[in-house]
Amino acid sequence: MKNYKIILLLLAVFATTFSACKKGEDDPALSLRSRKARVAGEWKMTNIKSTNTFSSDLYNSTNIMTGDGSTYTRTMTTMGTPSTTVGTLSWQWTFEKDGKYKYTRTEDGNINSSAGTWNFTAGIGDLKDKSQITYYEQSSTSQPPTLPATSETWTGNYIDNVFDLKELRNKKMVWYQKTTSVSSGSSYSSEMEITLEAK
Repeated sequence: MKNYKIILLLLAVFATTFSACKKGEDDPALSLRSRKARVAGEWKMTNIKSTNTFSSDLYNSTNIMTGDGSTYTRTMTTMGTPSTTVGTLSWQWTFEKDGKYKYTRTEDGNINSSAGTWNFTAGIGDLKDKSQITYYEQSSTSQPPTLPATSETWTGNYIDNVFDLKELRNKKMVWYQKTTSVSSGSSYSSEMEITLEAK
């Protein structure tokens, strides 16, 4: 009986420990690798969906884009009139354990690359510690198909991007971002979900 109680106590402690380690809503219940070790490596975007909406008294528009890692479909609806375009889209990422990152995004022959540093955010308000990933852009290059490449670099206050980590596994990540702003007479909202899979 005593051994039975000890086993139950150990199971309860074990379950509590790994439940506390789960940050994203779709994270695995158990992982023996740290969150940083799960992020580090080479990734490719396999699914993306974004919706941007603007509305005012005189104008409204909605831009919906979906992609599967090689192609995209974008539907722009302006004042009730839709217009759809289809094209090519790929996005490759490399995250290093030392906190460096780089990515290359190719859309319809336009190649955009970026490099900088990445990390997790600390828990703020209701957010759990390491439940978001942020990357600080320190340099970028844009290469249109028929024009010379242009480059930019930043020092000091870098350009940063933050995503909720809905899911973080050894070979899969799901990022989510939602922003809403309201000013007098107009409103804007942006929502994006990106699925990345290990290469």
